Amino acid sequence: MIKYEFPLNERVRKFLRIEEIFKRMEIQITNKKKFSVYSCFNTYFDIMATASRTDLKVELMQEIEKQRLKISTKIKTKKNISINNEMKRIRVKLEKSKVSTGFNFGGDKFLHELKTRTDSPSGIVITDFPEFQFWLEATSHVDRKKYFNDKLKDFMPIKIAIGSLMDLLRSNVEVKAMETKTDAVQYKLDPLLRNDLVIITLPVTSKFFPNISSNKYAVNVHFGKNLASTTSKLVKFKLGIASF
Repeated sequence: MIKYEFPLNERVRKFLRIEEIFKRMEIQITNKKKFSVYSCFNTYFDIMATASRTDLKVELMQEIEKQRLKISTKIKTKKNISINNEMKRIRVKLEKSKVSTGFNFGGDKFLHELKTRTDSPSGIVITDFPEFQFWLEATSHVDRKKYFNDKLKDFMPIKIAIGSLMDLLRSNVEVKAMETKTDAVQYKLDPLLRNDLVIITLPVTSKFFPNISSNKYAVNVHFGKNLASTTSKLVKFKLGIASF
């Protein structure tokens, strides 16, 4: 199955984007066959730009506290108690975390120079940066992996907080099986509810993909089609709305 997610507000959109950047970094670091330090540095700078904002840390702590209060009003099952305790631990780690805002390299001239070069049209080119070439030649895969993991340590509380909140949000989804013979379908929303995320699931074998737009009252889905496909227009899919 292929799962497509569409945020219904800017806050969830921001969480999704940052979550994806962290996932991209993790995939790049753990990929032994295609370990690209160029991609890792670019993604690390993306993390610095998006995950170091002071308002993000405050927003995450506020949302975690809201979810803890919400869970505390539910029946005290082992699962709810465990989630509540985990949220508390995450909040404490967020409070103690110290992430410098923006591109603060703490006197690391090598990293600062790399950031400057990524902003140039040619990007990082070893012929213009001998120190970087030396670093590439002198370090092993293990050394590079450790280097990036060390750089990411300060951002881990942010990564864990966003991941936990998004997992909690996705667990609240109510899914409905649907089908359409047209290229568009509209799903009405309850404007009195706090709707945060649309999740549409299609089989891997499906030749269709959803383009999603929304407003306060409805989610509009327009199904695009693989041009090479000759299948019928009937589209079977599952649609869910998730809310914190």
